[in-house]
Amino acid sequence: MEQTNEELQLRIRELEKENAKLHSQIKKARYGLVWLDVPEGFERETENQIPVLEEVKDKAIKNDDGKPTHIIIEGDNYHALTCLNYTHKGKIDVIYIDPPYNTGSDGFTYKDKRFLKEFPDGSPVPKDHPLRHSYWLSFMSKRLELAKNLLSDKGVIFISIDDNEQANLKLLCDKIFGEENYIGNYIWRKKYGGGQASEYFAVEHEYISVYRKSVKMNWIDEEVERSQKEFNRKDANGCYKVTKLAKWGNTARREDRPTMYFSIKAPDGTDCYPIAPDGNEGRWRIGLSKMEQLRKDGNIHWERKNGKWIPYEKEYFEQQSKILKARSIFYDVAETGDGSNLLTSIFKTKDIFLNPKPIEVIAKLIKNVASSQSSIILDFFAGSGTTLHATMKLNAEDGGNRQCILVQQKEGDKNICESVTYERNKRVINGYTNAKGEQITGLGNSLKYYKTAFVGKHPAKSASDDDKIQLSLRAGCLLALAENTLEEIETTSCFQIFSDGNRHYTGVYFTGKAAEIPTFAQKLENLRDENRRNKISAYFFCWGDSEQFEDEFTSLERIALKPIPKPILDIYQSINN
Repeated sequence: MEQTNEELQLRIRELEKENAKLHSQIKKARYGLVWLDVPEGFERETENQIPVLEEVKDKAIKNDDGKPTHIIIEGDNYHALTCLNYTHKGKIDVIYIDPPYNTGSDGFTYKDKRFLKEFPDGSPVPKDHPLRHSYWLSFMSKRLELAKNLLSDKGVIFISIDDNEQANLKLLCDKIFGEENYIGNYIWRKKYGGGQASEYFAVEHEYISVYRKSVKMNWIDEEVERSQKEFNRKDANGCYKVTKLAKWGNTARREDRPTMYFSIKAPDGTDCYPIAPDGNEGRWRIGLSKMEQLRKDGNIHWERKNGKWIPYEKEYFEQQSKILKARSIFYDVAETGDGSNLLTSIFKTKDIFLNPKPIEVIAKLIKNVASSQSSIILDFFAGSGTTLHATMKLNAEDGGNRQCILVQQKEGDKNICESVTYERNKRVINGYTNAKGEQITGLGNSLKYYKTAFVGKHPAKSASDDDKIQLSLRAGCLLALAENTLEEIETTSCFQIFSDGNRHYTGVYFTGKAAEIPTFAQKLENLRDENRRNKISAYFFCWGDSEQFEDEFTSLERIALKPIPKPILDIYQSINN
């Protein structure tokens, strides 16, 4: 029965109402991660001041070996990441972190701002705490937001985690990095046999979640050397090896893929069908069109066994290496015990740091899947310093020039950063005698050690003259980090000059007085070499027309006048008003 025009119009209006209702429901529906965002407490005197970095000069290690200068920062990683957002925004290629797993017994401590008077150092979070997951998500979200800003467009972040927070971490990272930038989860088999403390499973694995910054990331697949010995058959086209065309393992039966069950002609003209491993009707590994192409190209190898013809696909030896995608499961890379054994060997004592990651795991992430030989690598839950050790070892193996930045805070009364993170890598750089009495040759490289600090003793609006001087000097350290010119070669009451030890210099003019600008300009002019290869960056904290500075330089070639990063500039301006 045909509908009238009026009936059709009525039906259209009904559908429009249903559609509008559904649209409204979708808008109101909430999908994603929801938690109580508990404010994190910090020392009161730091809340209205800018975090900066100050160098601990007596911990510097300098080797004129042409290898990178790495950085260790002691302090809360929230403040350190804030500083790095002034100096390394968009510059980090690889981030690896091993954050607290929030197991209830791993020492994860949260400073709840509401109870900071009662618990100024925070309180451990037990497994039955009602805010256990909210504390952890509040803690991680702020740090991952800062970390995202640091990644280059080609950057990637790896996050170690276990079942306690893996699901929450996935949703949190989907929110911060974008679900479209989720690469996947590695599963690392951390020990064979697993612990027997678990109630139901003997847990052998952990996860490593992987996110990219953007589609510009270049994933580096593994290149595997191939031996010609495995290509042990030969015909007119060359040496080849064979792979069975019938599917084996899971989903090998006809009903699993009915369209991949068909006959092909054997050498004697009979029909050959695939047989599953259990003897039932099976299926081929490839479809009909590809099978026909193999036949036309003569790339099917036949063997007769037990009265039956068995077809194989030929693969010819064409190159000595083959590009393979990374496997999602790390079966035989290393165990947790390997990391512990190495640390014991370095310090010649046990339990210096619990459950350090093995260098093999981190090296695999850095080298095989994510970075070039000149990457900047960051670990802001540095622990025992494995990431820096792995970076230096990789550089030694392949001649790379990767630079590593570590961040580690004190833990209670223990200064882990100084006694373990720094000390381990100091020994790796300089060489050491291991637990067996063997002399281990140092890897070289150089190292700078910084601490987080806060400008002055007063909030910006009531800053003293001393506060202003301290900001100027300490901001110079941040600017030197931004330029990767870490060696301070001259300091006066008006300016600082830093060098990378090669051809790059950074000058920072940090006073509001213009009288010393000619002297500063002449110092930078004198750094230019005859071959005009030096790179010189100049920063000014005094206010005025930039032409005022330009006129002081006889030539601006290779001298770049740069703006102060805005967060530093805002604070500096506020205390100079």
